Amino acid sequence: MASLADRLRRQITEQGPIPVSEFVDAALYDEGEGFYQTGGRAGRRGDFLTAPEVGPLFGAVLARAIDAWWRDFGYPEQFPVYEWGAGPGTLARSVLAAEPDALRRGALIWHAIERSAAQRAQHPEHPSVASAATGPSEPAPVGIVLANELLDNLGFDLYERCGGHWYELRIIEGPDLNQFATVALPVPESSVVVEELSALVGAHGSEGLQVVRQTAARDWLTEALGSLHAGRVVVLDYGGATAELSARGSWMRTHTRHGAGDSNRWLEDPGTCDVTADVATDQLELVRRADSNRTQADFLRAHGIDELVAEGKRQWQESAHIGGLAALRARSRISEAEALCDPRGMGAFRALEWLV
Repeated sequence: MASLADRLRRQITEQGPIPVSEFVDAALYDEGEGFYQTGGRAGRRGDFLTAPEVGPLFGAVLARAIDAWWRDFGYPEQFPVYEWGAGPGTLARSVLAAEPDALRRGALIWHAIERSAAQRAQHPEHPSVASAATGPSEPAPVGIVLANELLDNLGFDLYERCGGHWYELRIIEGPDLNQFATVALPVPESSVVVEELSALVGAHGSEGLQVVRQTAARDWLTEALGSLHAGRVVVLDYGGATAELSARGSWMRTHTRHGAGDSNRWLEDPGTCDVTADVATDQLELVRRADSNRTQADFLRAHGIDELVAEGKRQWQESAHIGGLAALRARSRISEAEALCDPRGMGAFRALEWLV
């Protein structure tokens, strides 16, 4: 079977320069050589950390949030949570371990949705967990759709402002066997893309400005909103407004073994590193304005992280002289909360919610 790089080269030969979104999607999710199919994952022994891998506190807070949402909708007998981009199931495990009331009363079913078969194979075997490669085929009467650091991993397209005009960066063959490069193709001034980009960053945009356009993330949100008759869609991710991110000038990130790659790593040997982009929250809101848009730290505080930390401190003080895992877990809540609410890191992530 031809390698991923060979197949992408053949596609470029047959079709011409391909969109960045197609290249990134193949690099991450190709069934044979995509990063997430060949062992790329979150975790201390993986390639990067997300909030659930910091420790069980994040899942414990989510468990409290789920109970609050369940109560808001009148304690329905069935209350599914659809976690898109579930990875190896770390968040599901920590929420189950926290034993929310909705779980203990038999209402909660956790749908762990993950494209990667390698990741799905690690999902917890539990009567309240259902593992799937795709989302529900029919809208649920009521429930929650949750995406924690998913949208930054969906394919995106790149545009640049140069000489007063907008150009789309597309992928072409590079000089070496497994390397690729970008080429700038002009976008017609009458295009809806130009109209949209100009609205997002200003009519003229500064020279050399680079913008990530995230249509796959918007498509996901449209699908998520349509998958519920009633409920809530919750997105947790790093990002900000398009103009803010463009001015900063560093949208894209690559990761492998907890190391940040250089700016061109994603074009070298596709499938060997994670490729992400900050989520443009105002582009998501082109689908529908969020009912809540706040920092992840504020979201966690609203759902009781401070109370859980105080409880952990109390347990530690009462049992530190005895020792044991329970005491250490209680003590670890302090350091976990510091990481999750750090305004220079995960605490600054955005938490967006849409009511259905």
